[in-house]
Formats: sequence, C-alpha cells, structure tokens
Amino acid sequence: KSTGASDFTALTEPTPGKPNAAPVVGPIVITEILYHPADVQDAEYVELLNISDQSVSLYDAEKGVSWRFTDDPDDPTIDMLFPSDSVVNLLPGEYLILAQDPAAIRTRYGLPTRAKIYGWGAGRLADGSGKVQLSRPFAVEDDGAVEWLAVDRVSYSDGSHPQDFVGGVDPWPVEADGQDLSLHRIDPQAYGNDPANWQAATPSPGKQHDNETWNIGDRSGER
Repeated sequence: KSTGASDFTALTEPTPGKPNAAPVVGPIVITEILYHPADVQDAEYVELLNISDQSVSLYDAEKGVSWRFTDDPDDPTIDMLFPSDSVVNLLPGEYLILAQDPAAIRTRYGLPTRAKIYGWGAGRLADGSGKVQLSRPFAVEDDGAVEWLAVDRVSYSDGSHPQDFVGGVDPWPVEADGQDLSLHRIDPQAYGNDPANWQAATPSPGKQHDNETWNIGDRSGER
C-alpha cells in the first residue's frame, strides 16, 4: 500500500514467479464513511456502491445466510446482517446507506423515499482509528458457525495516529474528524484499504461524489 504496509487479499489472477496482479475489488465497495459528525452523533453513516455491471444480492440463497456489515470483525461493536426475509438487491451503479439512525440521515440529507438505507442497530463508529468491513458468507459449519469472506474493508484513521503507520506519519485527512466532512473514496474501482484512495469532502450519501471517477459499461455517472 502507499503507507508501506501490506494487506493479504485476493488477487485478480494467479501469478506464480511474477509480480502480483491487481487486488480483487467489488462487486460492492465502501465509498463514503462519516465516522465523526461535527454535531449529532446519530448522523454517522457508511455508503456502499455496486460497481459491477450486474445486480448483486446481499443474501446467499445457497448457504441461507445474508451478507454482514461490521466495524471490527474480530471484536465488533457494530454487527449487522442484511435482511433475509426481504432480500436486498443492488442494481449496477446503485448506492446503499448504512446508518445508526436511518431516519436522522434521511432528514439531514434530504434522501428520497426510494433511497435504500438500513440501520445497523447498536454501536457507533470509532472517532479515531477504526475499521468497517462488508463480508459475504464463505462457508457454514455443521454447528451453524459462519466463515466470512471480506468483500471490502477499510481501516481508517483521523490523521492523528502516526504511531500506527510504518513511516511515522498518519496520511488520513484530519478534516474528516469532527469537522463536518466525511471520507470519500476517490476511485471506487481501485483498492479501497489504502489512504491514497480517500479524501475528505462534503457528505453526500447516496450521490455520486464530485471527486469520484468510475465507469460501469455505458452507465458512467448514471443514477
């Protein structure tokens, strides 16, 4: 990564004896994180986007298990399973908002009724260094335990934790830490768990970001 650290992640193709191929990205990615609102804590949210050219179901019918959203998957305070009775499907280029208080987000940002927004229940995003992860079920054991596979994850920071980085500099923008800005992914189709692909900007849940560069077939920018 741009920080000098490394991630262990799936690649687009095997390359034995050669430089690694690009990491797998998508089909659903995390595109915006408002982890520390300036005033109302209930305004926290995370935005997802389907960057593929096909509809994606957030429920694995074969395994009978929904996809999962967590903050820290190893020790979660936020642990949400998407609905299994009314399955969530995202069309190509469609956004979905996850929030602690969906009603507060709809009111604050004037989201239309058709906008997909779901509450994660208890728990709040970390205001300093934190994680968010979207996972799908990989395997279900005989006892019902689920083995999860990360679809997208972001370990973010507030720009004030240099001790957590190889070079001794926290590259995450401080402006997203309680200053009315959120973290925006610059290129949804590029690897997300790298601060080089994020910047601070005005919150815009459910909308294409001004800084966002992407193309889904001939649907570039369409909403």
